[in-house]
Amino acid sequence: MAQRILAVLALILTTVSAGPRAFGEAGHRVVGLLAEMHLTDSEALAQVRRILRPGESLADASVWPDTIKNPLYEDEDTAIFRLDHPGHDTYHYANLPFQVERYDLSVPGARPTDMVQTMRESIRVLRGKSSFFRPREALRMLAHLVGDVHQPLHVGNTFVSAADPPRFVIPKGPAGWRSTLGGNMLLYGPEDRFNLHGYWDVHAVNISMRQEDPPGYAVRLSKTLPARSEWRGKGDVDSWPQQWATQALGHARAAHEGIAIVAYLGPDEARRNPHRWRIEQPGKYDDLARSLVPVQLAAAGYRLAETLRAIWPDRR
Repeated sequence: MAQRILAVLALILTTVSAGPRAFGEAGHRVVGLLAEMHLTDSEALAQVRRILRPGESLADASVWPDTIKNPLYEDEDTAIFRLDHPGHDTYHYANLPFQVERYDLSVPGARPTDMVQTMRESIRVLRGKSSFFRPREALRMLAHLVGDVHQPLHVGNTFVSAADPPRFVIPKGPAGWRSTLGGNMLLYGPEDRFNLHGYWDVHAVNISMRQEDPPGYAVRLSKTLPARSEWRGKGDVDSWPQQWATQALGHARAAHEGIAIVAYLGPDEARRNPHRWRIEQPGKYDDLARSLVPVQLAAAGYRLAETLRAIWPDRR
């Protein structure tokens, strides 16, 4: 089995495009690499190869939706995609209060174009049931968002009371609460340079990977975290994104446990963000990240592969 994984990895490495390897994209690449390992010799992988550009892997596809947020980046697909989807940067998250028990469109912060609904639309496109995206756009969005939904703060948002003392609340009514924008406005560290969302996007992945590159870490995860029964989707594949988001809310609650708001900071100097708060993390917070991130990445890789197999089952 180990030799087969290494052989698959060697093939993947020959198709990974050159580019920056910042830790911000590392987790997505790991998910794409793991998914391709799970899809060895499958009809789904053949369809993936047909849809993506020559030499483009699922690891490459998974970072494209973030790459195109940079207005200076251009390729042969970005111009028409940006024209058709001017709000594409909002497809990457849902803003549900982390305290709620399950994802539902009726919950404040869920939207018809949030990450869950965008994944569902991507699946429908690939099944030939929607034209919301072009097939390559849908595959790239799906590969990316399956990773995003496994980062707890892409689903569970933090809302803070407008009145003193500041505390985490569930938004009720039109006022009396303020959004932290997925934890981006919860600041910590020297000169408040870091934020809680960035912690889970970057630092948590960094300390979990222990300076390994994505291919090496993907191989290690494939050996140490084999597929678990609880990762399998229930019912039709169309409902799986909602199931993943509901599970992510539980992880978001864990990520906020013990977080203390110590000061209200007001707007930033550029006055782009009206409300910011200084926080303190509980002791051994990194231990939570080290235990959660590997499982989430492994689950995301398996679920991306499982979803693609559901879309394109093997021929009998």
